[in-house]
Amino acid sequence: MKMGLNKLVGVMLSIIVACSILQVPANASAAAERGQKEWLRQNAHELKSLESEDFSDLAFLKPLLKNKTVVSLGENFHNVAEYSSIKTRLIKFLHEEMDFDVIAFESGMGDAVAVFETQDSLSAEEMMGASIFPIWHSKETLELFDYIKEQGKGDDPLYLAGYDNQFTSAYLTQFIGEGIAKLNFDKGKAFFQMELQAITDWYDVLNKYPGAPFSKDPAYLKEMQAVIDKYVPQYEEVIKYVERNRNELKAYYPDQPHIDDVFLKSLSDHVAFLESGLEDVKDVYSSRDILMTENLEWVMKTLYPGKKVILWAHNDHLAKNTSKMLVKEEGKWINSFTSMGELMHRKLKDKMYVIGLYMNRGSSATITSNKPFTIQPAIKGSLEHLVMQSGYANSFIDLSTQQVMNQQNSWMFRQIYASEDGMTTEQVLPNVMRFIPKEQYDGIIVIDKVKAPTPVK
Repeated sequence: MKMGLNKLVGVMLSIIVACSILQVPANASAAAERGQKEWLRQNAHELKSLESEDFSDLAFLKPLLKNKTVVSLGENFHNVAEYSSIKTRLIKFLHEEMDFDVIAFESGMGDAVAVFETQDSLSAEEMMGASIFPIWHSKETLELFDYIKEQGKGDDPLYLAGYDNQFTSAYLTQFIGEGIAKLNFDKGKAFFQMELQAITDWYDVLNKYPGAPFSKDPAYLKEMQAVIDKYVPQYEEVIKYVERNRNELKAYYPDQPHIDDVFLKSLSDHVAFLESGLEDVKDVYSSRDILMTENLEWVMKTLYPGKKVILWAHNDHLAKNTSKMLVKEEGKWINSFTSMGELMHRKLKDKMYVIGLYMNRGSSATITSNKPFTIQPAIKGSLEHLVMQSGYANSFIDLSTQQVMNQQNSWMFRQIYASEDGMTTEQVLPNVMRFIPKEQYDGIIVIDKVKAPTPVK
């Protein structure tokens, strides 16, 4: 069947137009990629060293942080040597050149107080071991504690603080036991023995059941409840005793006027820690972060009023709107929990600057079993792969000054994937987090190649 000339011309024009339409997005996409890469090269700041005490490459931070009272240093996985190194370097810079005087860890609130109170009798390594979680016990983090120890000899100390409610080390148990023993030797000794046994029994139940503490196994729940029922009343008796003897206790610590509150808050924290053994996964994170927020506010307002504070924790505890983050758990995308970072950001707003840390490739070890694993290069389209287009091995991108979305910076205003260890996994996995970068962070650091931390003896 023959086609009329006009109709044939119309068909050919339609084909040409269709082909043109198909080509435009591809060409536009390529142009957008080139523009984005050029923007990154122009706007990324190269971190020339992870350890140097020459801070000239960090000078760009001064106008960004000059009016901030809190700077948060996150990490998307704990077992990374380079994270501890760059955070230690940033802390030194903030202390020496921007008047930040407190470093507060995602570790026990009372533990840090106990260690800082007795630092003259401790080595830097002992301070580290007694005040922060074992996941950061490394030569890279020890560099920071050497610095804290050295600064304590001068007129401008870097104060060590914590804000977690979790049991961190037996040093705090000993510290509280010795304090109570000043009032009544037998009660101090009894507390020391009770708490060590309580923590031992709690972990014995936890380690007995796979999937704990989020297990719904009736046997697990029964045994954990028995531990809680046995020890919580004993904690409550100790709390009442300290409350009745506040003034006498404070008389033994003339340089620490808030020692009674430290004892009481630490004891209450440990009760909450024991009771968390029965909570669901999101409830564990949410309730813990509420307590961490309360502890941090108390540290800032009571222990170190008027001081500018640096926070050290996982990204999940520091990002500004974590409840809007999506995390992939058992193949399903779910909303993350409301974090300490989100709760603090609601109050501090632009007085807070939050930095998320990410890696491109390398190796590390699992959190609890310490089994080595490889981190493959970031997947194209992910946050890490995109930032690596800057061309730098170690890049810092400021998001806070980008107020208007354009073709080059649109990635920070849209959902993007990133690697994370998630809530129930103990190794970092690719693209298991999804979020809008500007909603979560003021700055992002991506380190090209990482490795597991260097252990200390």
